Amino acid sequence: MIVKNIIFDLDNVLLRLDSSATAKKFQALGATDLGPLSQYSHSTPIVGFETGKISAREFRSTIRSSIGLPASVTDEQFDEAWNAALLDFPKGRLELMRTLKKDFGYNVYLLSNTNAIHVEYINKVCLKDSKQDSLDVFFDKVYHSHEIGHRKPSREAFEHVLKDQGINGSETLFLDDMPDYVDAAKTCGLQAAQVDVETDLGFLQLRF
Repeated sequence: MIVKNIIFDLDNVLLRLDSSATAKKFQALGATDLGPLSQYSHSTPIVGFETGKISAREFRSTIRSSIGLPASVTDEQFDEAWNAALLDFPKGRLELMRTLKKDFGYNVYLLSNTNAIHVEYINKVCLKDSKQDSLDVFFDKVYHSHEIGHRKPSREAFEHVLKDQGINGSETLFLDDMPDYVDAAKTCGLQAAQVDVETDLGFLQLRF
């Protein structure tokens, strides 16, 4: 099938992660119960934060209580721990987005389950080597779950992008590291494939 549009996931596809780092940081700060963090995809406060239903202040307060974090831990220390899993972008990863747009004519989008604290950190720290301060410059449009009110793998998340851009799912390739999200995209009529941050994305330069 023809591909005119590519939708990328962010974490563990374009951005390197250390999935255990956040729990370790919170434990070092004195957290007594890391269980709520281990249920990341289903944790009520995390889902609420990543769909924009609760504020950063409410999120910090809820997580502090649920993991038994000492009251002496500051917001800055909390955010440092929360952001610890976010590492960096492999060399050439973001530049490929520009190449796909400019040289191959694809419409390139980002659809990420994320939150305000992570996005601020990515813009300030993870993008430093690229000399940019926003992911927006690399994509035709960026869709963050906390801004659109929907998380993958919900149908609403995929349909939001398709409707907002006026594009056809059958002409759109979705790339994610989570099998459930890939399957969900397919049920919405998109082409989809599972990749991760170690996958060589050079195959995308072979025009579909």
